[in-house]
Amino acid sequence: MRATLFDYVFLMRIPLLAPVWTICILGWITGRQGCRVGDGLLRRGDSGPLWLVLAAFSCIVASIYIVNQIADRESDRINHKLFLLPQGIVSPANAWIVAALCAVAGLLLSLFFNRAISILFLISLIIGYLYDLPPADLRNRPWGGLAANFLGHGVLTYLVGWCAAQQAYLGDVLLLKQGIFASLSPGFANAAVFLATTIPDAEGDRVCRKRTFCVAYGPTATALTSAVCCFASLGFAFLLPHNGWVMILPAATSCFLFVIFAVKADNRSALYAFKWPVFLLTVSVALFVPLYALLILATFWGSRIYYRRRFNILYPTFKSQ
Repeated sequence: MRATLFDYVFLMRIPLLAPVWTICILGWITGRQGCRVGDGLLRRGDSGPLWLVLAAFSCIVASIYIVNQIADRESDRINHKLFLLPQGIVSPANAWIVAALCAVAGLLLSLFFNRAISILFLISLIIGYLYDLPPADLRNRPWGGLAANFLGHGVLTYLVGWCAAQQAYLGDVLLLKQGIFASLSPGFANAAVFLATTIPDAEGDRVCRKRTFCVAYGPTATALTSAVCCFASLGFAFLLPHNGWVMILPAATSCFLFVIFAVKADNRSALYAFKWPVFLLTVSVALFVPLYALLILATFWGSRIYYRRRFNILYPTFKSQ
């Protein structure tokens, strides 16, 4: 197959940008007083900065995702996933170019926001690269990989939305401290989901000598740790200063899924454990930002069409596969 423009677009892992957007918007909703269901961000026309931040931060995350695919292309080939690099449709050299362009674009766009957001962008990019690349190579370190996902897609992503809502600067110590405590709930939620994803990929990771959490400790310990993280997320959700129920309700519901996951510790329960909580939180967040629901639907169906026509697979899906 020859690479098309759509291949390079989906090299950025468009479907997986949605969970990042959700956590970022969660930071905005729970960090901003006065947000209400239905019109909290749209009624006063004050959501412009949020969409600009989301667009810029998407460039940073896309760069991280591309580098991750470059580093994981052999295990992805064994696990039959993310076909663009494993099948040679996009070359690693071209993937590096796209990753570099995304990183530069994200960092340049961050300069239009306050310094706190610019620094969060830079730290996120560094942690993402440390996760994928030597000498740190955190993806091959059980606890290092867990910490990177807790911080990167959880804490830092939430703080980007929080700082956008608060217009927080580095000197706002008390405000940033409150944001850090609030970010623990999405941090643990992301850790729970990340641990669940390591179980279906364990076979391919083991063949490629990757030492993920599941490879190191087995599915039972991984599922139990994942469930503990989910309950921790629920507990810390009560620290959210505004509209805490946006996180509390999805986290409470997800705990049931993670209890089942902890008992069974198999691929099927793992897939439900990392897919449904993301969906539930997305729905909860979209209640505040109706326009976001349209973006999610466009992302979902656009991805469905691309993967069906390009690779004849049904993705994304909530089914256990």
